[in-house]
Amino acid sequence: MNKTYCLILLTLSSLLLVSNSLSVESEQVKVAWLKIEGYVSPATVEYVKMTLEDGARGYDIFLITLDTLGGEAESTLEVIKLIQASEKLVICMVYPEGAEAMSAGTYILMACRIAGMAPYTHIGACQPVVGGVPSNDSKLINFLSEKISSLARMNNRNESVARLFVTQNLVLGPEEALKNNVIEVIARNPKEFLEKIDGWEIVIRDRVFKFSTKDSLLVEVDKPLRVYFMEAFSNPLISSILLAAGIMTLILGFASPGWGAEVAGGVLILLGLIGQGFDVNLIGLLLVGIGGALLVYEVFSHTFGAAAVGGIISLSIGIVLMAGFPPREQFVSQLWFNELIPTVAIVMLLISVFFGFLIYKAVQAVRSKPYLREIPDEYGRAVDLLTPGIEGYVRIGGELWKAISEKEVKPGGRVRIIGKTDDILRVEPVEEK
Repeated sequence: MNKTYCLILLTLSSLLLVSNSLSVESEQVKVAWLKIEGYVSPATVEYVKMTLEDGARGYDIFLITLDTLGGEAESTLEVIKLIQASEKLVICMVYPEGAEAMSAGTYILMACRIAGMAPYTHIGACQPVVGGVPSNDSKLINFLSEKISSLARMNNRNESVARLFVTQNLVLGPEEALKNNVIEVIARNPKEFLEKIDGWEIVIRDRVFKFSTKDSLLVEVDKPLRVYFMEAFSNPLISSILLAAGIMTLILGFASPGWGAEVAGGVLILLGLIGQGFDVNLIGLLLVGIGGALLVYEVFSHTFGAAAVGGIISLSIGIVLMAGFPPREQFVSQLWFNELIPTVAIVMLLISVFFGFLIYKAVQAVRSKPYLREIPDEYGRAVDLLTPGIEGYVRIGGELWKAISEKEVKPGGRVRIIGKTDDILRVEPVEEK
């Protein structure tokens, strides 16, 4: 009887051990490879979220490779939450050789269960940047240093060195990072990384997993089209270009109406604001508004270009502020700002010169005296609906003219010029044969 009880207890114990220590060795391990490159933005969050949630059933491990100088604080924290909430193993590696995982990239690396670096890569420089300069706000520094320390503690890494990433902007290469126990592996590529962690036991939600990753299947996860669009609109440079082109096109449309520039300008502005998000810097927005108002004023005044120059300068500075110095905290390195601002300035200068020339020509056309040949039987087509007492546009010889008719004329209807009052033509409908 006692032997029977012992046998039953031994069997149950074995089953419990198996249930708590799962081994993924019976079949080939499938690894999803995500690439976080460039600026960490809401597009990055969407990419990671879609992969971790939608691909959870199809993959055993998620590998994230990092090559970034940083990004938005809010987006970085969202990515960390997704990694921590994953029921599958999420590992990270700074790759390729020579890549950087500065600031936001370091936070993400610290959140992963296993962290690796390729040769000649770097991590660190986690001091937040606000308004284009490193922030020394003790409240913010204390929060971020405790955050990265807790991530290190969760994955059995060196908390003291992790804090130095924030408090002293410490930067480490792979050898120093491994020596100071902030990463576990140095590997030349993801395949070598997976080979080196073969057979490691990882605890995920109180369950021990042992993976056979030596001959695993590595599958690169492509970004959906939606993520590519989000990346484009979230890029500060592209967003600033859209805003500049949109406002200039809108002004050009007001100066020379009738060919849809107003609509195109409005669309470009909306796309640019999507990239900025709703937290737009108030001063930058005011400068943009002032710049636009000055350009409109130039169209209908005689300042000989003074208002236009002031408007372009105000507009350019405002957009640079909105793109380069967003009001939210940024987990980026100072190098990122140093590269962004000159690029934005050059692009803004080119856009300003191009649209300034177009606006100048449009203003010339508006201010020039309209010419009308004294041909009483000149014909054209109505562009708008003309009704008695209400002005509309007609197209005469390829040109748009304001016109008025004592009889109703539908769009597309043929008209004949019968006279002119100031800059407004008087027309009458002509029956089509």
